[in-house]
Amino acid sequence: WGYRSEDQFLHCLPLHHVHGLFNALFAPLYSGSVVEFMPKFSVRGIWQRWRESYPNNGSKNDEAITVFTGVPTMYTRLLQGYDGMDPEQQSASSFAAKQLRLMMCGSSALPSPLMKRWEEVTGHRLLERYGMTEFVMALSNPLHGARKEGTVGKPLPCVEAKIIMEDGAETTSEVGELCIRSPSLFKEYWRKPEVTAESFIDGGFFKTGDTVTVDDEGYFIILGRTNADIMKVGGYKLSALEIESVLLQHEIVLECAVLGLPDEAYGEIICAIIVPKEDSKKRAELDSKPALTLEALTSWSKDKLAPYKIPTRLYLWDSLPRNAMGKVNKKELKKLLGA
Repeated sequence: WGYRSEDQFLHCLPLHHVHGLFNALFAPLYSGSVVEFMPKFSVRGIWQRWRESYPNNGSKNDEAITVFTGVPTMYTRLLQGYDGMDPEQQSASSFAAKQLRLMMCGSSALPSPLMKRWEEVTGHRLLERYGMTEFVMALSNPLHGARKEGTVGKPLPCVEAKIIMEDGAETTSEVGELCIRSPSLFKEYWRKPEVTAESFIDGGFFKTGDTVTVDDEGYFIILGRTNADIMKVGGYKLSALEIESVLLQHEIVLECAVLGLPDEAYGEIICAIIVPKEDSKKRAELDSKPALTLEALTSWSKDKLAPYKIPTRLYLWDSLPRNAMGKVNKKELKKLLGA
């Protein structure tokens, strides 16, 4: 990612996670970069810090921010803040953001609509990559070259990645579990020998628990956590992340989560929980009707999703439960829905 001594990072991530600890702190310090901490994530504070770094007159502050890395939820909130600015402030903010050297995203899947909108506003095509506590970083889109939306790139130097299907066979084109072997791979789970043994396959490859596939150029596509984002609906194995990325294209949808709920006939049915945009909620309240109905969502989805991928249950919520890294807690969602 070209970390260098001239870089200055703006850090507003938790420090109990690989993203905030290694990518945004240890690696920059190792490279001689300056890391500036923002004690708490602040939409106004981040935009202001960028504008201070690069005033509209074309000058550059001596302590200008050059690199920023965040989670998808942060970028969503930053765009909401941008949309609430007046035209003059939008112009100054957009100009400033374009001057940064690099912007990255990780910790959860980056929806394509968010990636596209961020590029429109800031000129930055977010660099998405993939890692875990057990091995730090393994896959990445390139610093120089095509950063493909919906993918987390290719293995980093000295990292080996392979896909293992349910029958244990390796594949280079089908769907399966991502397995990683790397110099940075951990040795074992502390005092959990059985869990450790279950987590490795022959050859010392670690089973990540993520279901993936690769495109024709070798870029890895994360379909979701095997135990949370892969639904078994009427004989089909479906990716919740794929369906979410489509629903986020709807003009009313601000955030959404898709999950499978138990069903006697189909095994699971597709449930969508949607957080409508504020203006849509206000219009709906004035009209005394929901911001979005299942019938309207089904009609809109027909030419965008295969029939068996269209949600058959819909909930409209004010917010989604997320952890400190901005990931939606789907286990908590299922509990809330009584599943």
